[in-house]
Amino acid sequence: MYKRLNDELPRDGWDALMIGSGSGSLSCAAALARAGQRVLVLEKHYEPGGFSHTFKRKSFEWDVGVHYIGAVHREWSVERKTFDYVSSEKLKWAFMDSPYDRAEVEGKFYDFIPNEKEQVELWVSYFPEEEEAIRKYWAMVRECASSSGKFFAEKVLPPFLSKTIGRFMISIFRKYSGRTTYDVLRELTDNETLITVLCAQCGDYGLPP
Repeated sequence: MYKRLNDELPRDGWDALMIGSGSGSLSCAAALARAGQRVLVLEKHYEPGGFSHTFKRKSFEWDVGVHYIGAVHREWSVERKTFDYVSSEKLKWAFMDSPYDRAEVEGKFYDFIPNEKEQVELWVSYFPEEEEAIRKYWAMVRECASSSGKFFAEKVLPPFLSKTIGRFMISIFRKYSGRTTYDVLRELTDNETLITVLCAQCGDYGLPP
């Protein structure tokens, strides 16, 4: 049972109220508090955290939402600086296990490891005849990922800028986003097993490729 709002808690004098205690709400509350605001976070569940919860049932354990975050190992990255700010640098990070995931396709196993260079070499060892396709795939992933920042930045431009320079900002991202994953991969290889492995993690929430 969760505890109802304490009757002794002041009912006024708050600068901001947060309904729910998910990661977004807690981050906003922390930022406002650091700016000197009085913030009240209200949560119906008996434990705060929202999609950052981890559940256990017997010998099984699983996450309900975000379970890994990239770029935080680089202290100068925007992601790391943001987390350091809202947590007052108290949040500590751990590297993912290697392998952190494994796909089984027709009885064979294919590992996913956190180091990009080693991952490429591992996949080449699985599919030596597809080395060129694998390296092109990773180059495309990097290009698409690096272009996503401009894609989202275009969304906040004034209309007149969006109509002029905006289309150049989103052109690279649109080159990929307007097509299916399968169509793009078929341009690299006709090896259906390799395509299956590359799609094994298509979307952290099990979205279709």
